[in-house]
Amino acid sequence: MDNSENVTRRWAEHVCEEGWSERTAFHADGRAWTFAEVLDGAARVAAGYRSYGLRAGDRVLLALPDSVQMVWCLLGAWQAGLVAVPVNVQMSREDLARDAVTAEPALAVVDPETAGWLGDTGLTPTTEVDPLVAAEPDEGFAAGGDAAALAVFTSGTTGAPKLCFFRHRDLGAPRAPGLVSGPDTVGLSVSRMYFVGGLTASVFTTLETGQMAVLSRPRATPAAAVELMRRHNVTVLFAQPSFLARLLLEPGHAEVLGNVRQAFCAGEVLSVRLREQLVPIMGDRLLNTYGTTEDGAVALGLPADYDVSSAVGLPLPGRPVRVVDGDGRELPTGSRGELHIRVPVASRGVARGSLGPDILTDVWWPTGDLASIDGNGVVHVHGRLDDAEVIGGQNVVPSEVERLLESHPRVLEAAVSSVRRSAGDVSLRAYVVAAAAPGSPEEGPVRGDDACRRVGRARPVHPVLVQGSAGRRMAGRTAPQRQRQGSAQGASRTGRPVRLATGN
Repeated sequence: MDNSENVTRRWAEHVCEEGWSERTAFHADGRAWTFAEVLDGAARVAAGYRSYGLRAGDRVLLALPDSVQMVWCLLGAWQAGLVAVPVNVQMSREDLARDAVTAEPALAVVDPETAGWLGDTGLTPTTEVDPLVAAEPDEGFAAGGDAAALAVFTSGTTGAPKLCFFRHRDLGAPRAPGLVSGPDTVGLSVSRMYFVGGLTASVFTTLETGQMAVLSRPRATPAAAVELMRRHNVTVLFAQPSFLARLLLEPGHAEVLGNVRQAFCAGEVLSVRLREQLVPIMGDRLLNTYGTTEDGAVALGLPADYDVSSAVGLPLPGRPVRVVDGDGRELPTGSRGELHIRVPVASRGVARGSLGPDILTDVWWPTGDLASIDGNGVVHVHGRLDDAEVIGGQNVVPSEVERLLESHPRVLEAAVSSVRRSAGDVSLRAYVVAAAAPGSPEEGPVRGDDACRRVGRARPVHPVLVQGSAGRRMAGRTAPQRQRQGSAQGASRTGRPVRLATGN
């Protein structure tokens, strides 16, 4: 396909050439939607945008749940030459209003049940989907190619979330050997469309490969996911590791996972414990993906092929990687440093939508991740460089300590943060959720000496104080920083918070 043209036009012509028009593209809201219905709705929305006076280059905020209506509004925006800015409608009002101010949209399309209040703020003109789709279909397509098409918010790891812009030519599903796709595929993405990964899994892959995607307006719970997977015979699953962990607790998970031909986990670290649970069930059908908002997917691997949890996989074709020191010098095999990726295009985040795209081409992109590359070329990610703590004069990465603690046979989840003790020195504190002691229905004190020795052998640290508190919220890169701002809340369904007694 020619990536230089309008992306909606490119996909419309591709669907026609492949003969998919009357095939089911999406299943949502209790019914099937054909590719023809999806493209017709997009053309109507494109005309609706123009009736509101929007012009090419304007930004449109999409405060909508995952739905065919969201797909219409995305494709319609690109057909009309607009920049679509999808946002999370389940954020707090404060955060959603902040994103609306940052995006500076000419129009916001809102879901009345979750974001209808946005129209009362006066931040931006708003409309619902129905008035847009009531227009007659627009048969024209705006210019594509290097024109901006999509802007997504970063996670806010290093400050306020910023907007990363992508051009028409940048949008599409990644290609790698061995990926399951095609018209006989049924996909379900737990990751939502305001994430690049969720948008790729639900929309881009559908329009490029002819799969049928299952959409859920509310964020799917593990129980709801089991029902959706059973009802639609889902064969490809895209989810965060923490969601897969909860899915394993649901009755019927073995049946639905047995039908899955490939399950992609992304967005978070695949913990030691979860890897041990999933690999025996999924084998080489489980794929671990690594990437960034700014430049997309980077590496892909099979957890079943590796003995250590830090292993992510081999770089994708056309994505060479290297590890460098603080002065930018490339480090030898096995050394730890910052992971850099050679990418054809990367989008630097901007503070306001009106600043427009800040796109770099053919560059070595710094990920901010502490990584190494082994002798087989496999990328190992050990944590965030900005997550490193100086303990006793030495750099320690809390996420690495978490993985080591989770290798203890009774530790189900762990979250590590630094604390300043009364003496004024800084130490590490770990919050854990532990399983019951063998032969005991209740969780009693657990000796943490063995886990602490594991940490000490791998990374020289001061003694780790492991105490009862709360379960880890495994939210990718942002988790350790949020935990340092305030203790994690809640507990895992697989165990109660308990005290791990240390030997000091």
